[in-house]
Amino acid sequence: MGQQDKLAELYRQIGEQMKARFNGWRAAILTGNPELGKRMGLRAEKTHVFYNGPLECRLLRFRIEPRFFVDRDAADQRARTRVLERMAESAAEGFINRLRKNLRHLGRWVERESVRCYRLYDADLPEYAVAVDRYEQWLHVQEYAPPASIDPVKARERLEQVLTVLPALLELPPEQVFLKVRQRQRGTHQYQKRAEQGRFHEVHEGAARFWVNFTDYLDTGLFLDHRITRQKLGELAAGRHFLNLFGYTGTATVYAALGGAVSTTTVDLSATYLDWARRNLALNGIRGPHHALIRADCRQWLNQARECYDLIFLDPPTFSNSKRLPESFDVQRDHVGLLRETLRLLAPDGVLIFSTNHRAFRLDRNALTDLRIEDWSRRTLPPDFARQPKIHHCWRIARR
Repeated sequence: MGQQDKLAELYRQIGEQMKARFNGWRAAILTGNPELGKRMGLRAEKTHVFYNGPLECRLLRFRIEPRFFVDRDAADQRARTRVLERMAESAAEGFINRLRKNLRHLGRWVERESVRCYRLYDADLPEYAVAVDRYEQWLHVQEYAPPASIDPVKARERLEQVLTVLPALLELPPEQVFLKVRQRQRGTHQYQKRAEQGRFHEVHEGAARFWVNFTDYLDTGLFLDHRITRQKLGELAAGRHFLNLFGYTGTATVYAALGGAVSTTTVDLSATYLDWARRNLALNGIRGPHHALIRADCRQWLNQARECYDLIFLDPPTFSNSKRLPESFDVQRDHVGLLRETLRLLAPDGVLIFSTNHRAFRLDRNALTDLRIEDWSRRTLPPDFARQPKIHHCWRIARR
């Protein structure tokens, strides 16, 4: 019982206790997952097949004697080496070498900055069109939908190579690798559920802690390219009233609260994401009436709001055509009006951080000449996204 990635450690501990305390005994384990049985570091003397209803199980019978002990770490390393050798022979050597290069390149930065969640690979080689994000002991792999010109059989073979190489090279159990196919999204489709597993994992970013989900949605709940942007918001938030528009899972709000914001307000139309934001706040010990979560369309809410905020984070979707709203939203077409509505709530000496992930976006500076605008796109670009400088655009905006 429990989640697969936690059970591997449980089985290892069972094996260690058996070898340490029960030498000379016999033991048996009934398991629905023989691969987990291998984590015990004991070679089964006999194996029997049983069924628990429709579930095929194994009864593993052990003699707890040194001749049956297995050096699990050494065995795992030999198995990983064999896998990588086999993959190199099957034309995946280029992908393996690129991953090793990226690991060397990012390694010092990851260790120096204590970064636990980062992008390891992003279609560096066109024939291996995947993005690989590491979230502590988990990998989130997104396959970019191949163009029609690519042989689907060849694309499937390469994806299988990716899913074989990653756990072997990074020394992670295969069950801790999660795969999604990423296609161009329009409107609200990017926010819709894709599965119903409801499995969340806790990860760390600096002093903050977040819940991420690798299976149920297109994204995990934590945008890794906004890591520095969140840090900047935390640095600016001390003693300020903070507003997070299109708040998503509230990660920016967590940083602002941990940075000393007097109050925070998070606005989003999705009840699912607001609940996720509430859980993220609670995970960091942030509670109380000074941290408001408001379910509303941000554009309609802006028309009615009368409060004043010292620090505002505005990160709208690229495009939205929700059935609940009379008009569509296009960030390129509508950003000037949205900025003007947002600036109405900004304190005279306040700061607005405006961000968008629309890669072809162009800020209409001619319509905003009365504002002091600093381009923060480069300074908020993390090293793990340096190969994709247009992953997001970011500006610091204040009144002149």
